Amino acid sequence: MSNHITIHGNVGQEPEVRITPSNMTVVTFTVADTYGKDANKKTTWHNITAFGQLAENISNSLHKGDTVIVSGRLEDDEFTKKDGTKGKSRKVIADEVGVSLRWNVYLKDNTEQTMKNVQKAFGKPVGFDDF
Repeated sequence: MSNHITIHGNVGQEPEVRITPSNMTVVTFTVADTYGKDANKKTTWHNITAFGQLAENISNSLHKGDTVIVSGRLEDDEFTKKDGTKGKSRKVIADEVGVSLRWNVYLKDNTEQTMKNVQKAFGKPVGFDDF
């Protein structure tokens, strides 16, 4: 049995970033997957965790409300609650996260690359004041 999952939904809160003692970037956020119609509408909340470069890219790109597609593996955690009983939670360890283009247009900001190309053409550092 595979534990791979793909989720399509909206980012529930701003991604939370932390750095581990070994200097690894970790980001966590939730995705709301809503399905059904009218009175039968239901929402499932998914806890998402990403590491390394993917985590950094997410923290610099995604915001609450963005429609995303997340692909990853399911992982179950066990923990002890404040009252001493055992609890379980399920999260998705993300392998890939992308903006969904179903309802939105994605406009890539190429300003940095354009400025490098202009600098290369003129042979000197160029700023916006030079135009």
